[in-house]
Amino acid sequence: MSIVAHLPRRVLSLTEEEAANPPAMELTGRRKATGPEHELAETIFAEFRQDPRHHEFVLGCLNCGECTTGCPAARFYDFSPREMLQIAATGDATTLWDAMQEKIWACCQCYTCNMRCRFGNDIAGIISVMRELSVVHGLESTRKTLAPFGRSLTLLMTVGTQVSSDMIQPDFFRDWGPFATGSDKVWDVSSDVMRKAIPSDVLQTTRSSWEVSVQTSLELFRIYEETGVLDMLRGLDPDLTEMLIDIIEERREEFQDARGRFAKEIAAMRGPVASFTG
Repeated sequence: MSIVAHLPRRVLSLTEEEAANPPAMELTGRRKATGPEHELAETIFAEFRQDPRHHEFVLGCLNCGECTTGCPAARFYDFSPREMLQIAATGDATTLWDAMQEKIWACCQCYTCNMRCRFGNDIAGIISVMRELSVVHGLESTRKTLAPFGRSLTLLMTVGTQVSSDMIQPDFFRDWGPFATGSDKVWDVSSDVMRKAIPSDVLQTTRSSWEVSVQTSLELFRIYEETGVLDMLRGLDPDLTEMLIDIIEERREEFQDARGRFAKEIAAMRGPVASFTG
């Protein structure tokens, strides 16, 4: 007689809530979405597969796992570049929807997976497409995920750069890390003092990265406006968007004041500075 026959039998029973949303579906990433969520998931999936970058970035998969082996994020999070590629290649609306809730934001965008891929897939690129769609459609999960990064996003959109992580000592820039507690004022330390935590051999580069000309900022703002970036951001964080718009207006006024003060010098110049209007 089979050994299985001697095992105790247990009748599996589910509550009404579990029956409507089976635990197995949660474990496999195939959560039963609500009606509106299902419709939105189907819309996003259709846009995802129709994106020209999808056909360019997703070439095939040997299922070798090299991409995940070298992935820094895979060491600490429930994240796998191979899973993201397989979802892009053979997944459906449900698996894509599940991945776009949290997993896509675990990617470091270091492109290690791309370098390791034997088929030459642009895995980091396809994850960027997923992120873009989540922002365009203003997913609630995306709002929650990006909420702590308002300070970094403000710097990126106003000066076009950010201090890299290898320049920062965690005991100083505490409000930038996973244990964020607030701004510099919480620690009663000025930003100038905190920046002394940056190694001296890169301090000169760091200082220059925080100093951006008004013209450069206005060029960035024009790109954001004409490409619809500000409209996408408004769907996720209206307050941050309004703050950025205020900064844009201040920079434009500053630029116009400078043009007025140096009108004669500008009139004698030729090139983009003289013709740029902001």
